[in-house]
Amino acid sequence: MNRFPTQWQAVRWTLTAAAFTLPLYAAAAAQTEADLKEQIIYGCHNEMGEFGAELVRQCIETETAALNDVSSHPDTAEPIVSRCKRVAGGRGWGAVKVCVDQDIAAAAALDRYPAENAAVIEQCRTEVGPQGPAKLKACVDQRIAARQSPKQ
Repeated sequence: MNRFPTQWQAVRWTLTAAAFTLPLYAAAAAQTEADLKEQIIYGCHNEMGEFGAELVRQCIETETAALNDVSSHPDTAEPIVSRCKRVAGGRGWGAVKVCVDQDIAAAAALDRYPAENAAVIEQCRTEVGPQGPAKLKACVDQRIAARQSPKQ
């Protein structure tokens, strides 16, 4: 009695699973602005409804403003925006906006660092991996500060 699927069965099961899940991912990626605003309304009602209509209204306004801000970034910021949506999207558009703003500011600051820090930047880039420019800058700043502090 064979307890494990044959290679062909495993391939067939994988292809079947992909056929069912890929349309779901495509639908999630193709959300319209109306869909996103509807999610904001539902999310604010679910999170803030017990505190009254005024807080729900404020939540909707804040989240909508954050969505508009995130959506207004130029195409050059798309990698940062995509990463922040993936990482912070579950916490709302306000969290995504904070992530995007911090990463854009950190990337701009890293571009202004002197060339003598290039090795430190590359070391930190390897360490932090895909965690974004804000984490990279924090690592670099910590290394530079440690290098400059007097030994005791």
